[in-house]
Amino acid sequence: MKRLAAFDAALTRLVENVMIALFAIFLVIVVTKVLLRPFDKAIFGVDELVKIAFLTTSALGGAVAIARREHIAITFFIEALPRPVTLGFYVLGLLLVALMNAVLFYLSFDWIAGPGGNRWQPFGMPQAYVFAVVPVACGLAVFFCFTRIALVLGGAEASDRLWMPED
Repeated sequence: MKRLAAFDAALTRLVENVMIALFAIFLVIVVTKVLLRPFDKAIFGVDELVKIAFLTTSALGGAVAIARREHIAITFFIEALPRPVTLGFYVLGLLLVALMNAVLFYLSFDWIAGPGGNRWQPFGMPQAYVFAVVPVACGLAVFFCFTRIALVLGGAEASDRLWMPED
């Protein structure tokens, strides 16, 4: 369990660092575009880079939310139930999220096969490179769901607070 917890933590940090780098790129590009607007100047391909960075950050963010237990949950009624029932709902919820992401993972290959061969303008690269973030993010989400289940049921993670408390 300790190895799984360590691998989970390292993978979560890696994905978070990728998201930070993409967000930094996104921020620099947007600020640069705003500063160049009065001079009627444009940088070749930045709109596409912003779209790619935003898409990738959003997709990976869903997986990280699962890893950090920050996915959406309305816990008022569930936390009033006996502890084993609450734990059962937690596991069931993660299984449903994993199932949904597994289906999206499977379906995404057909989505990529369709327009994936088209060229992403202005870079001329296949759109499949950009669309590949969908199966990667869905695969990470499935992994994090099953990791959360294993760590909680195995006792390696505290189960006193299964979801992040609402603000």
